[in-house]
Amino acid sequence: MNFTMMTMATQTNRARRLVKMLERLISKEHLYTDEQLKKMKAQLRVIKEELAAVDAQNSKGFGK
Repeated sequence: MNFTMMTMATQTNRARRLVKMLERLISKEHLYTDEQLKKMKAQLRVIKEELAAVDAQNSKGFGK
């Protein structure tokens, strides 16, 4: 059980870093074509939805 908790934390940390990276890349939209921007925005949307689902599943209650 401890191993699965550690890998889940690692995956969410990796996903959060990916979100930050994609947001930085999208902010420099003049460097990319419209098609590349659409792909990056779609990936960002999917990752945010998955993170929200994981956070909702792991929610402990009121304060945290």
